[in-house]
Formats: sequence, C-alpha cells, structure tokens
Amino acid sequence: MSLPGPAGPAKLNRVGSDRTLDSFQTLGLSREGRPVQGRFYPGSMPETAPSLRYRLLVFGGIHGDEPATVEAVLEWGAHLADHQHAADVWVVPAVNPDGLAAARKNNAADIDLNRNFPARNFMRSYPPGYDPGPAPLSEPETAVLAGLLEEAAIDAVVAVHAPFACVNFDGPAREWGEAVATASGWPLRADIGYPTPGSLGSWWGGDRSRPILTLELPAGPLDFFRAQALAALNRALDWWNPVGASMNLRGIG
Repeated sequence: MSLPGPAGPAKLNRVGSDRTLDSFQTLGLSREGRPVQGRFYPGSMPETAPSLRYRLLVFGGIHGDEPATVEAVLEWGAHLADHQHAADVWVVPAVNPDGLAAARKNNAADIDLNRNFPARNFMRSYPPGYDPGPAPLSEPETAVLAGLLEEAAIDAVVAVHAPFACVNFDGPAREWGEAVATASGWPLRADIGYPTPGSLGSWWGGDRSRPILTLELPAGPLDFFRAQALAALNRALDWWNPVGASMNLRGIG
C-alpha cells in the first residue's frame, strides 16, 4: 500500500479542533472538550468470516508533542479502504487532542496519559513531567481508549509514539514485533530503557497478556521517515491475515 505525502499535513491541522474529520466518529471528548475521533475499517478479505477476524486498534498522539505519530496514523488509515486486509481495524489518530493543539506532551490537566492506565504497577510517585493523575483512568482521554478496547473487543494494539526509532513489545507479541521491526528497519526492543508504570503496555500487555506493539518513530517530521513508518504499519496489519492465523492464535485468550 503506497500512501501519498500531502494528505496527512492538510488533515493534521483539523485534529483537535471542533470540526470532525471526514468519515470519523467522535468516541468521546478531551478534558477541554475536543473530540477524540476514530474510524472503524472492517476486514475486507472475503475468505475471512467476520466471526474469525482479529480486531486491531492503531492509535497515535497520546503525547501531544509527537505530531508525526498523528500524521502517520492519519495517512495510513486514509488508504485502508483500498488495502485488502483480514483484520477489523479501529484507527484513532489523536488520543490527546488538547496536547496536540498546545504542542505539549501531557493533556490539559498536565497528566501523562500513558501513565494513567489501570496497570498493577500504577503509582502516584513520579518524576517531573510524568504525573499519572490522581487515579487510573481519571482522564477522559484514557477512559475513551479503555472503553474502546473493551467495547470493540480488541485483540491487539499498535501504539505509535516517538522519538526512539524502534519497535517495543509487551505481552505475547515478540514474533509480531520482529516482523514489524524487519519491515521498518528499526530494531526490536523488549525494554524501552526506563520504567513505565501505569502505561498501556504495562496494563494491556503485562497484566492482561494481550499483544501490544509500541511503534516508536524517529524524532522530527514524518517526511524524513514516511516510508519506514508506513511499511511498519502495513506489516503490523498484514500479520493478522489468514496465513498467520494459527501462529497468531497462540497466547491470545
């Protein structure tokens, strides 16, 4: 699937505003009342019955100072309708529209949303800039994401972050991560290099033993690494096609 460059930046300016992205639906509101928007793309391979499709969530922009993640998810999602795929996919380009609008990492309450999930390692003590919030899921943005995970019965997650240029995994996702790392040319890392209490990876992958990849883009504009980012997302999706079904069933339950 080859994606053109210009589509992403034009739409990026609209994320976090009060205008709804074309074909996206509002899943909930941020702390400042901006829409957290998503779109569902059903699996399009006719040989895969709906009851046998895996359900994948791909999101970006949980940190507002990582705009390339939003742009990458938008560009990739815009062409999913033209790309045959077996999995059902939810795409959420910007989990933190308030942070994106202000070009800051945290949400409007200065909470690091990727420390606000109900992982067993959630803790209130934190270094500067990593406030996890008063309690797990205290923030409307994380509540939206957690609700989508449950209501859509998601099987696997790709969280797009920056700026470490690697593929990190939690839960039963090593083989999946290896495939995505090979496609992108970025290394696979089982550890991001520092503690992440209350993160989505700790909760979804660590506590719940569900597959999750953190696709870490490099620093800077998407123009510098568009091909690698889109190749990684394409491989993350195609991994869940019928050829890999028996492999992917292991560890998911």
